[in-house]
Amino acid sequence: LEAALHEAPGDAGVMHALSRALEVVGERARAEELLELVHAKAPSEPGPACDLAIALLERGEDARAARVLAPVLAAHPDHPRANLDLALALAKTEPDRAKVHAQRAGRSSNADEREQAAALERVLNGQAL
Repeated sequence: LEAALHEAPGDAGVMHALSRALEVVGERARAEELLELVHAKAPSEPGPACDLAIALLERGEDARAARVLAPVLAAHPDHPRANLDLALALAKTEPDRAKVHAQRAGRSSNADEREQAAALERVLNGQAL
């Protein structure tokens, strides 16, 4: 992937794939650096934005994660993972808005995303998991 990046230095797909590979081998800082670059280059691209948002959420940067996801949802309002990640980002500060995005994520074709969205909705509604 590093060679592919040298061949196509601005290719968002290659940069995103490399960031995922770096994450797997524990090079988190470099992975996040690439995600930042990809997001700057293609802010409405769901995959890199969602990965970056999760990294930000893990550091407690919920508001920044929400900002990262805004262009994705402007371009792809029904994108399940982006809606789920935004619901997570908004859960502490804007629970009503988070519920709307969790409901959208609940329509995903991916069973794991549907399950996560349902669990988040239960938490937002004050129910036990």
